[in-house]
Amino acid sequence: MMVRLETREGPVTLNLQPGALSLHLYGRDVLAYDRAGRLWSATLGELTYRRGLDNRIQAIRMTPEGLQRRWLSREEVRALEEELARRLRELLRALSTPSLRWITPPPDPEDWFRILEALRRAAAMDFEALEADARRFTEVYAPIGILPPDQYLSLVVQATTGCPFNTCIFCGFYRSVPFRVRSPEAFEAHLHAIRDFFGEGLWMRRTIFLGSANALAIPMPRLIALLERLRQAFPLQADGSGRGFAGIYAFLDGFTGLRKTVEDYAQLRAMGLRRVYIGLESGHAPLLEFLRKPATVEGMIETVRRLKAAGLSVGVIVMIGVGGDRFAHGHVEDTLAVLKAMPLDRRDLVYLSDFVEMPGTPYRAAAEAWGIRPLSPAERRAQAEALRAGLRAPGGEGPRVAPYALEAFVY
Repeated sequence: MMVRLETREGPVTLNLQPGALSLHLYGRDVLAYDRAGRLWSATLGELTYRRGLDNRIQAIRMTPEGLQRRWLSREEVRALEEELARRLRELLRALSTPSLRWITPPPDPEDWFRILEALRRAAAMDFEALEADARRFTEVYAPIGILPPDQYLSLVVQATTGCPFNTCIFCGFYRSVPFRVRSPEAFEAHLHAIRDFFGEGLWMRRTIFLGSANALAIPMPRLIALLERLRQAFPLQADGSGRGFAGIYAFLDGFTGLRKTVEDYAQLRAMGLRRVYIGLESGHAPLLEFLRKPATVEGMIETVRRLKAAGLSVGVIVMIGVGGDRFAHGHVEDTLAVLKAMPLDRRDLVYLSDFVEMPGTPYRAAAEAWGIRPLSPAERRAQAEALRAGLRAPGGEGPRVAPYALEAFVY
């Protein structure tokens, strides 16, 4: 439902959707909020801001060299959120004046009342209110380390916390989080806490992401019990349309993926699972051994085969630049061979993720011990292009290839 009107400050467009309120103010700025009033994004001049539920905000600017991102300081977050709340309060006052002129009026007075109510909620969420909301978020969730790019607007539910292995020398997402599988009762309480936290903002979320790092490794009887509670708490769309979430998505590693059969994955698909993301990282076995990744290329190929045979789509994640100059040739050659051995089609994704050395991980020490030189930006671009070129399929029958920028993640 969209309305347009003219105020003394200039034109205003208000668009109220089931999950969000967006505003285009005076032909300049664009703001977006969930229906509970939480700021989601703001575009002000040349800068775009993305707010996470932990009340951290990332500023994004387009430059000739590409997108530049930085996290705002707490003082900057406070100033931005207070300024936006002030603007919304001013807008509410302007909307109550006789000088208001409709360009596209609401079809029904009740629609206008709903827009005003959503606007009042957003105006009430100043810095202090958003800080309090962020504290509630940390009570409901363990740290959410990462999601696939197509799942940034998912509803994360944590059947597990942490990672069961934590051996990969490049990954720091779960090192401080003990691995734990929630009992059905604890998971049900977690789901109720999620619903209470999101409130009217729930329907901004489009899909469900079953977290954390490897929830599909849970043995089938226990996993089925958890999914039954999940479906009761958050209904899924019956046919891909209508009210409800558009399926369940999850990470899986190729090591534990072999513990489930095609029939197991088909049963999970019948319960709403739609896509599974596997961190291949590389198809070069010596590089995987160096990274201490507890999986083999043969195991990951077989896991993908089972997932595809069950009718699921797959997202395969490959790292660009990992292993530096020592492994560069074998990384590209063997990764292409492994990806081509997987039965991937146009429903699937291959994500190319630029390797980022995470603080607190053993990667740097291991690389120095092996005499590894990091690849230059130009060498990384060439590596990514070689993989893209090798994956091009005639007629568009192959998987979609997309970038996976870890620094862009905001939940």
